[in-house]
Amino acid sequence: MLTPMDIHNKEFGKGMRGYKSDEVDEFLSEVAEAYETLYRENREMTDKVEYMEKRLSQYESTEETMRNTLVLAQETGENVKEAARKEANLILEEAGQERKKILEDANRTLREAEAKYATIANEMAVFRAKVESILTAQLQLLDGISLQNNSETNVSLAKIATTEVTDTEA
Repeated sequence: MLTPMDIHNKEFGKGMRGYKSDEVDEFLSEVAEAYETLYRENREMTDKVEYMEKRLSQYESTEETMRNTLVLAQETGENVKEAARKEANLILEEAGQERKKILEDANRTLREAEAKYATIANEMAVFRAKVESILTAQLQLLDGISLQNNSETNVSLAKIATTEVTDTEA
């Protein structure tokens, strides 16, 4: 590539009817300055493009990392949600089993209590019947004793009355 220094240092041979060397030197000087300005701007632009490409590469790398991180975060979030759903279902299932067990225990206890109540009610009825039977027998016994005593009392009273009558007659 041609540099501004190459243009500035270029010398032409002199011929017979050549160009005016002052005009050529002046024009070459202008061209060298313009080319030098363009060359410097081009170099600055090239450096800037390289810098921008490096920055772009960094941004693209960061973007890719962020995209991967986002995907990973979404997957992790979904995994956490799924694990939470499974745990919730497990808790609900365990609660349902516990509820079922408690109800079964309560029903069994109720049946046992009802059976005990029926047994006690039956024993109470038997006890009541025995007590009533004993009381009835006792009342009958008392009635029998009372009737005997009344007959004996009447017999005794009759004897007394007979004895009194005989005594008064005598």
